Amino acid sequence: MPWFYYNWMPDPHDTEVRAEARAELSAAQAYLRKKGKSLDPLARHYIEACVAAPLSFYDVVTCEPGRGFTLRDVITGEECNVSERSASRSVRAGDILFAKIARLEDIALLEACSTVIIPPDRKGPILELRKRIRESRTPLIQGALCEWDIEMIEVYFELADTLLDPRLPELRNTDGDPLSFHKLAFKIESPRAAFDALKDLALDMDDAELLSDAKFDREGALQRVQFPWRKRGNPVNKSWDNTSLGILAIDGTRLTAEVNSEGRAIRIREIVEERLGARAKHLATEIQSTESMLTRAQEEGGGEAVRAQQEEHERLAALPEVQAMVKEHFRRHFESWVDQEIPALGGKTPRQAIKDPEGREMVEALVLQAERHGRAMQPPMDESIIRELRARLGLT
Repeated sequence: MPWFYYNWMPDPHDTEVRAEARAELSAAQAYLRKKGKSLDPLARHYIEACVAAPLSFYDVVTCEPGRGFTLRDVITGEECNVSERSASRSVRAGDILFAKIARLEDIALLEACSTVIIPPDRKGPILELRKRIRESRTPLIQGALCEWDIEMIEVYFELADTLLDPRLPELRNTDGDPLSFHKLAFKIESPRAAFDALKDLALDMDDAELLSDAKFDREGALQRVQFPWRKRGNPVNKSWDNTSLGILAIDGTRLTAEVNSEGRAIRIREIVEERLGARAKHLATEIQSTESMLTRAQEEGGGEAVRAQQEEHERLAALPEVQAMVKEHFRRHFESWVDQEIPALGGKTPRQAIKDPEGREMVEALVLQAERHGRAMQPPMDESIIRELRARLGLT
């Protein structure tokens, strides 16, 4: 609503606003023209300040919950102290706000503020917009920056959308196929015949290994067995380990095959029908998307097994030797991280990215986010690791 009051103006070529009301004025400016002389001077100055203030992105530099915060305009670099009660209770240093700040002499007031708080590691699109504004040679002053309000809003909406409705990345298996979980069911005549026809799909596993956990009837006939479907590794692309393509399970006169893509489902059905012929009949194929499996896992979570696992994790995490190992693991990780190509840095390494202003600021944001994650861990990550990382990158 503040944007509507202070920034929006009707499109002269596409509006139902009457012609006499179209004077290239915002609603607030039109109100001031008509009623401004009769307004209390402070009210008039406040509306004028709101009209002049552009929407922008602000880093939270420091925060005093319930009292206010120090904000830095990401676009201009200008800092101001803002008195604010409610919003200051829900943000921390490093967060980014999309806001309109009205200035009355030495007082800065938060006239409008985004409902979605932007974490440091999502700063990239804002820095890209800042780069565009600077390259356009737009003066970094209030009146000129108001011309960029639509672009500012678009960036905010894109960021808010990814935060409010996060989308899973497209997951693929080792064949490059999109993940979708298929469970094929067949009716078979003989468990042993099916096993003998398909056992070589496990590659180098011999009968003794494959049948070590199998179930037999009183006469010694095979009844139940489970074994993997594997593809031999390719030394050309350095895939030396045998890749698991799926799981085959025989239970009496029922054979099931579980795979994680449509392509593999088609291939295993062809193999079963080719090798068993009339001795196998396809009954059905159940398909589950990645999203539905995750949803079911969340609904089924929280049971006794999960709680026991969490308790065991907490017990192990409290051991000094485990903490020492975790500390060393993260230290090695961040030592190598500075030379890894990071998507959020446009494919550059942190060491390369800090050489330009936008890259350096984005590296700082990623380090701050890593520090937050470290403090939220149980037990918290040793703070000296982030201090060493900052020193390594020259961010101290």
